[in-house]
Amino acid sequence: MHLPMRCSQQIALLLPLFLWLLLQPCAAAVVRRGDYCISQPGEDDDVDPAPTLDGPTADGSPGIGVEFETFNIIFESENCERASTVVSKGKMVGGRQGENWMLTVDTTPSKPGRLSAEYILDGTQIKLDTGKAAEAAAEIADDISNWNPFKDMKDPYVDVEDSTCNPWTIIKPSIDGAFPYLEWGMQATAPLPLEAIHHLFRKAIAKEASPLLPSISSGTGMKLVTKEFFQANPNGISPDSVGDDVLGFFSLVISYAKGASRVTKGYSPKNIISIMPRTDWTTLFEQVRPAVPGQLYELVKVLACYEQDGGDTKIDQNYCEGTVDAPKPNGKMDDTKFSLESDGEKKECSVKEWIQSIQDNRSPDRLSEVDKVIDGSIGRLGKALETVLGTDRAVPLFEFRDMAGVIAAKMEDHVTKAEQAIIDYHRKFGKAPQLFKQDEVLHLWTQT
Repeated sequence: MHLPMRCSQQIALLLPLFLWLLLQPCAAAVVRRGDYCISQPGEDDDVDPAPTLDGPTADGSPGIGVEFETFNIIFESENCERASTVVSKGKMVGGRQGENWMLTVDTTPSKPGRLSAEYILDGTQIKLDTGKAAEAAAEIADDISNWNPFKDMKDPYVDVEDSTCNPWTIIKPSIDGAFPYLEWGMQATAPLPLEAIHHLFRKAIAKEASPLLPSISSGTGMKLVTKEFFQANPNGISPDSVGDDVLGFFSLVISYAKGASRVTKGYSPKNIISIMPRTDWTTLFEQVRPAVPGQLYELVKVLACYEQDGGDTKIDQNYCEGTVDAPKPNGKMDDTKFSLESDGEKKECSVKEWIQSIQDNRSPDRLSEVDKVIDGSIGRLGKALETVLGTDRAVPLFEFRDMAGVIAAKMEDHVTKAEQAIIDYHRKFGKAPQLFKQDEVLHLWTQT
């Protein structure tokens, strides 16, 4: 049967919309992560070894690594056991690679024999501000287009490097030509000074956009520490003496400490906020140790007494009594702990143990150590540091998670914007730590 020309034209115009609608719904058991769908505990990627191609570079110069992951491309090997599935994480698929990128797989722990697609831009090789990251992203977009994976394609079989379960079969997407509409979750790893981390916290709390922050609910879980948190002069530290590097360090620490009790079975503490240290916490503390006298845990307990409320600083009654100029910790932080469990294995550490391990210069610190029961992402790169662009200042590496979802055609643009935001921070904070003027903070770099 032949359709009238006008009808055929209408179908051609509507087909992209039809494909888009088919690909958008997430199952009832999923939650939003940035702008793309991820699964609930047991379906996530938090119970297996983490890839390490995000860094560091061999010579310590600043690099950038990027991951694009999706649950819209699924590979299956029906009889593959869980252990054989898990060890495939991060392994190359079908020889698909370029100079600075490769197609790898991520795992779906509750379903042995299922893997999802993940493209990785090699942060051990790609240097910041060279254009190589954007080039690799463009090559990945071309590879997706040339591949056009779907369930009933002519050759739906792929081999995963070193897998004992080869071949794997593409079972999703089910539609030919779906690739332009598939959404990929993006995360990036790069070195940043702690002052830049503090500025990102401020932007997130102020609900200002940044390519390095989630596009939705960017401030979720973030506890911004400001100089007002030091008004009681804890450990002899006055508000005027606190630099933004110290504030950045403690913003991270207080966020993770207060978020510890929210970590549920099968999840890593990396899900508490969207910024995750890839350098371990002890090495982070070394960046500010000279400016932080006294017992670190006692200071953390006092800083936990405060919270920001619409720009005002007040007492967080969950952790303290008293007033802002005379806070009195109530002991709750002493009882707070990280309790992580996966595959029947359980590890715990209290916030106090974690903070004490940092002060005792343990590497890995207790939290990085305990996170290994999940996937060992936090502090995975140990003492690794990379320099700030054009300087010899060595700073920690961070992973920026839950960034805006992206289709293949926009990958290069998103990588370019994220890299430029990192470069801007390197140029701003190339020298010694500095304090922001209070009336300038929320107006810096509104375009990033």
